Amino acid sequence: MFILWVVLSLEFFPYILPLPKSREDQRRFYRSVFGSDTALEVLRMASLENKIYQKDLIRELKYSNKTILETLKKLVSLGVLQEGMEKVAEGGRSVWVKWYSPTNVGRWIVLLFLPPKRVDSKLVEDSIEELFGFYVKNAIQLCKTYGLGTELLRRVFEESFR
Repeated sequence: MFILWVVLSLEFFPYILPLPKSREDQRRFYRSVFGSDTALEVLRMASLENKIYQKDLIRELKYSNKTILETLKKLVSLGVLQEGMEKVAEGGRSVWVKWYSPTNVGRWIVLLFLPPKRVDSKLVEDSIEELFGFYVKNAIQLCKTYGLGTELLRRVFEESFR
C-alpha cells in the first residue's frame, strides 16, 4: 500500500491508493489504469451503484471493440473491475449480457473521477471506512514486520486529529 498524491488544479489532493506488492505489478497497474485513455474513459463511465454493461461501453466509447475488450480484461485482471453475466429480456427473447462493476479498489478510483455532488455520501462513507480499515491493517502489519510498536500509529492518528 502506498500513498499517491494526485495534483488537481495545482493543489495537492491527498489520495490513498492500494497498489499491488510487486514492483512489476505496480508498473502494470499504473500503465493500465492511469496510462490508458480507454481505461480512464471506462472508469469515468463506471457507477458506484450500478453495473455497466459491455454493450453500452462499446456503443458509447469512441475506441474499437477490440481495444475496449482488452482494456476491460486488464482492469478485471488487476482487480479494479469485477465481471459477470446476466440474462435479460430483449425484444421478446432472453439474451446473456456481460456486465462490470468496480471492486473495492475500483470504487476508490472511480470516486477520484466523480464530482462530489454526483456521489451519495453513504457510498463515500462506506468506501472510506473500507479503505481506511484496509490501510490500518496493512500499517499494523508493516509495524510488526519492522519490529515497531503500534503505539506509533496511535500517536500519528491522535496528532492528525489535533
